[in-house]
Amino acid sequence: MKKQQPILTGYCQSYLHVIASCVVLILVLSAVGCSLLKREKQPVRTQPIPLTPVIWFSPSVTTAEVPYHDGCGEMRSLPLTNALVTSIPKKLMGVFTGVAAQSHADEPIASDGVVEVGVGVRRIELAVPTQTPGTYPATAMVGIEIVFLARDGTLLFNKKFEGTGHGTVTVGQQPCQVEGVAAIVQDAIDSATNGITQQIGQSVQIREYAARRDTWVPVATRPGPSLEPSTANLVASLPTVGETTEKPPQVDSSTTARPAQLSFRAIIRDGNGDQFLQPDESLTIQVEVKNEGMGEAKDVMVMVEGKTDLAALFPSEVHLGMLQSGEIKRTSMTQRVTATQEALQGELTLNLRTTSPVTSVPPPKVFRFGVKPRGINSALVPNVDNLPNSLAAFHQPKAIIISIGIGTFRDEQMPAVKYARHDAEVMAEYLRIIGGVPGERIRILLDRQALERDLEDTFERWLRKRADQETVVYIFFAGRGFVDGGTGAISLVPYDGTLSEAKQQLYPLARLQEALNRLPIRRAILMFDVSMDPSPGAGLADIPSPAWESPVREARKDVEMWMVGNRSLQEADPYDEGKHGLFTYHLLRGLQGLADVDRDGTVIAGELCTYARGQAALVAREQFGNKQDALCLPATGRGGMVRIHPMARGHNPKPDPIQKPPHLPADSSVAGPKPMLIGP
Repeated sequence: MKKQQPILTGYCQSYLHVIASCVVLILVLSAVGCSLLKREKQPVRTQPIPLTPVIWFSPSVTTAEVPYHDGCGEMRSLPLTNALVTSIPKKLMGVFTGVAAQSHADEPIASDGVVEVGVGVRRIELAVPTQTPGTYPATAMVGIEIVFLARDGTLLFNKKFEGTGHGTVTVGQQPCQVEGVAAIVQDAIDSATNGITQQIGQSVQIREYAARRDTWVPVATRPGPSLEPSTANLVASLPTVGETTEKPPQVDSSTTARPAQLSFRAIIRDGNGDQFLQPDESLTIQVEVKNEGMGEAKDVMVMVEGKTDLAALFPSEVHLGMLQSGEIKRTSMTQRVTATQEALQGELTLNLRTTSPVTSVPPPKVFRFGVKPRGINSALVPNVDNLPNSLAAFHQPKAIIISIGIGTFRDEQMPAVKYARHDAEVMAEYLRIIGGVPGERIRILLDRQALERDLEDTFERWLRKRADQETVVYIFFAGRGFVDGGTGAISLVPYDGTLSEAKQQLYPLARLQEALNRLPIRRAILMFDVSMDPSPGAGLADIPSPAWESPVREARKDVEMWMVGNRSLQEADPYDEGKHGLFTYHLLRGLQGLADVDRDGTVIAGELCTYARGQAALVAREQFGNKQDALCLPATGRGGMVRIHPMARGHNPKPDPIQKPPHLPADSSVAGPKPMLIGP
């Protein structure tokens, strides 16, 4: 054995040399391979697009914040505006040959087009033990949406991209202060902007649009189209639009006054917000004009033109008169379609005109509409006015029902809300039968019965006298709401509500929330089918999104369920075939039992809202060609116990189980069935 030891030792040493050489060779090859892979993954550089668009940041950017909990468990928020406003132009400078900065909210559209930027999802996933210094992992997510509009308003690009940032945060000797959040959020913003700007640079439509730049017609000198009078009688009391030619503002040579600087905003809404004109549908034009120049503007008017005879549905011009320096004027007009015809797509253009000298010509506003006849057989749509069965196991003799429907208003200029009254009547009867609620605990307010003082009395006095710890409150509201121009706060419009800035009779949603917070109730189920408008006097382009979530606090997620049929600043769709508002119709269908998704025999609150939201969105998209986005609070995954509150008996039975064929022994003398007789 002693003689063999040197031989084994030498063998092992040579073997180790071979292994070491192989390892070195593998590492060298790996490094070369990785460098090649990295070289292959480098993005392909493209030539900048030869355009200089203007960047417009939506209110969602200028008010963007992301919430998180600090080291003491308190809620904090990190503003995102500066990071977004700084990062996005830098990224776009690598996509276009130049980017025009926006100096203020009324900056006119640049001749090359507009890049509109909005922010969507924003959250931080961070778990910091209370008052415990240390280093902790964190993840931030920020969603960005970018839209590119051509100089005539044509949509050429619309993409959303969600970026993610990972890192660690530090809690120091001051336990409430969390450091490092901003850097992680910045990484998420950079990730989103990198992805979305790369897609812009590869957009075929934008590059084709830039390639046609030499053929563009100057905006201020485009000739207006000639119109045929074939649809002049479609709208009551509207003037017929003849052939018009767009002309630049005319300057009075005898005046030496300083020039005016005009800008304007406009909203055109049809009754149900689907951008199709239907018989008996209201049509509203809202215009806001501002003079920011040093001189006055005389004979200011808005000219209406169109590519097709769609323009005959509108007044040919809206006169605003004189605007002094710094003055703002607003006007609104509501008309109603009185006849129908075959489907017609068209485009409408609004231009601002004045006889005074101006520093520049404001760009036109372009809107696209269609006219369509009623095309769905209402006989095929189930009738939800047939009341459902009671939910005997969940009778609620101490429940309270408040159902409000306001479809017409004392102010005749206020647009009507179709089916609002009928929605409230049927919903109250559904809830009464399902829960066995006594009549003295039900209050229904319809149109003239729903003044501002009636809402105040109902929510703040009548309800308080009847509520206790066993009470479940059901509140339904169908009608109209106003959105505050500064905060996005929502107010319900009562029957005596008005479009006048001086005489506003409104009931703030926050006031309703406060009234509920003061009650010792068990649950509150709130359902809203509401059309949303800007508050009277608010700037049309600066209105933030309706703040539905602001009155809904985390601490109330086990008590309150909010079902909102329309979370955006738009008209809530009426569903003519179902004779109800679109969201209300599907709430009623869900209460008939169809919302029982898990087929356990009971429709719970979370199932009802999810069902109505999905069905309303589907019908709005497929039949109306628009988007109606509903909202359920608390959302799925937030752990709100109120989501399992029973609402109705389920009527979505489980399928019968498949019966297995009997087993036959191998030597059975009984003949098996012939193959041709075996069914599916």
